[in-house]
Amino acid sequence: MKRVEARLDRIEGQLAELLLLLRGKKSKSEYHARYYAKRKAAQEKTAASTKLLNPDKNMLTHRDPRLRPMFESWAEVAFRFGAALKPFDFLCWLVYTWQNLYKVRPITRTGGYNQVFIGWSGDRPLRQKCTDNDVFGNCKRLKFTKSQAFDFGRSTWWNWTYGVLYQVLFTMQEEHEDRWAQLSPRFTRPLLLMTGGCGSVEVRHGIEFDQNLEHDQLQKVYKHVKPDLDRGWAACIKGLCSKEEPHAEFVNAPTE
Repeated sequence: MKRVEARLDRIEGQLAELLLLLRGKKSKSEYHARYYAKRKAAQEKTAASTKLLNPDKNMLTHRDPRLRPMFESWAEVAFRFGAALKPFDFLCWLVYTWQNLYKVRPITRTGGYNQVFIGWSGDRPLRQKCTDNDVFGNCKRLKFTKSQAFDFGRSTWWNWTYGVLYQVLFTMQEEHEDRWAQLSPRFTRPLLLMTGGCGSVEVRHGIEFDQNLEHDQLQKVYKHVKPDLDRGWAACIKGLCSKEEPHAEFVNAPTE
């Protein structure tokens, strides 16, 4: 009997030690969870304080004048991607960088739809639910009906490419003409195509690509530009969805 009591005493002692150990681990885990949550909140608060307040407008159709001072630095990054012949990587990086300039992301993606910021309701962001076809105009077809051609030319992403991408490319052409001339068409052509008619890219003899071409002309040229446009739209979507800066190591690598 005494042996049984002694054994029970040892088991109780071991259980007590185990409970203390588990409580210590739980307490330590809770401390770390609170610490990292507090640090993350502080980082987000600091980042938010340096971001731009979204204008009370559709973020794709509105040209934000506060972006103008940034075009030069973005052009320098573009030249780095240009030297490496990576047009779509640059496009992905540019979209991500633009998207994360603002306190509220201009576009979020949920359930396969784009939720586009279109203004404020008090202090709450208003969003419009749009398909990829609504926003980008990207489509699997090679032929268009007249109404489809009309919709293609009025997709809202053409406004973004003119207001952001084209302004960067224009800065490269105008402010750094010699450096621009040295870039390969393998880099410049896809990016110029993404700007639609602004890019002035001749795709067939005497016909330049323009998203607003008449129905019969769009039919003739679309198959020649679709591969580059598809890759460009995919890069844009990737940039919108990225939680971390894409190609950060390449962008931040020291220059020679």
